[in-house]
Amino acid sequence: MSKKSNVQLFWVVLNIAVGAMLAVGGIWALQGGGDFGCQAIKSVFSGDIAKILAVVFGVIELLSGIFIILQLFIGDRMGTFGSVLKLIVVIVWAVAIVLADFLGKGGLLSGGANNFLSWLYDFAMHTIILCALLVTKD
Repeated sequence: MSKKSNVQLFWVVLNIAVGAMLAVGGIWALQGGGDFGCQAIKSVFSGDIAKILAVVFGVIELLSGIFIILQLFIGDRMGTFGSVLKLIVVIVWAVAIVLADFLGKGGLLSGGANNFLSWLYDFAMHTIILCALLVTKD
């Protein structure tokens, strides 16, 4: 019985952590900065398009984070809306991994092999976050 309560506590903590990370990343994007996903958007697009997409992604990230946390307390009352927002975040995060960790400046194919341990650490961190996004509640 104690193992089941430990697993449930793990899921609660993971959902709160991922939800908080997304909410803070969304707020940060709305303030002009941005997390890893937002930075990837800004690296692909430029000018006003980059600013608009960063704000849109920030709003999506903020709402997705809030929905993940709220679902712990009120259940799935948002229906598929929260799932769609989270899917967008997961897709952007996965594309950001490919762009930044493999193709971008300092990526494995663009000089990252010169400092392999640093690249591997960043790649592992980004992949862990992607997996956490995938296993948390929609």
